[in-house]
Amino acid sequence: MKSSRELGAAKVGYFQTHLREAIEINKERLPRYAALTGGESVPISRSLIRTEYLTLPMARYVDWRAARFQASGIRIVRDEFVSMSETPPFREMIESPPRLADFSRRSGARIARRIRAATRADGFPGAAEALQSDINAIADSPYFHCMLRHLLESALRIARLAPRHVAQATELDVQSPAKLSRLLLRLHLAGLGAASRMDARAAPLQARGVPIIYQDVPPIQTAP
Repeated sequence: MKSSRELGAAKVGYFQTHLREAIEINKERLPRYAALTGGESVPISRSLIRTEYLTLPMARYVDWRAARFQASGIRIVRDEFVSMSETPPFREMIESPPRLADFSRRSGARIARRIRAATRADGFPGAAEALQSDINAIADSPYFHCMLRHLLESALRIARLAPRHVAQATELDVQSPAKLSRLLLRLHLAGLGAASRMDARAAPLQARGVPIIYQDVPPIQTAP
């Protein structure tokens, strides 16, 4: 029997379902963070929700393109997006918050350029290697760079799944979904600049022990 998420995604699409679930979570948590921060967190929450709404039209297009591959048995998009039901439960404070002095802003635009160059040079394996390197670079700061990390891990999952989807398409003798995987990867890279800016806005609150963003995204297995 299919889960409620699978049934909903079958009607709406997995990318759209992921975004709509995220919007619901962030709307519910917005006033809770606001109460903890005297309203300082509200612009961050609203920016996150607004970005998710703005992404919905592209998600519909991606889901539309993915549908025919999924009908052939290729799980592209279906496997790329982790259910928001895996998001950690809300807690008010971090027990041992990081020091703001340890926060060093990352340039999302520079990271994106590096990953694009690696992709041009060596395809999806090159992208995966570059993405893993950037994830490793922020591994020592788990409470900071949360949105950047989320997009990088999601992009890495896409890059690692893409060759499997392509191989399956070859076995089934259907059109390759490589172009759709590349589109998904480009969409993630396009969001890295905004992610790094959001992380910079969130860092002072995170240093005060408020786990905004940190606990609002699900963990992603980058090598499913």
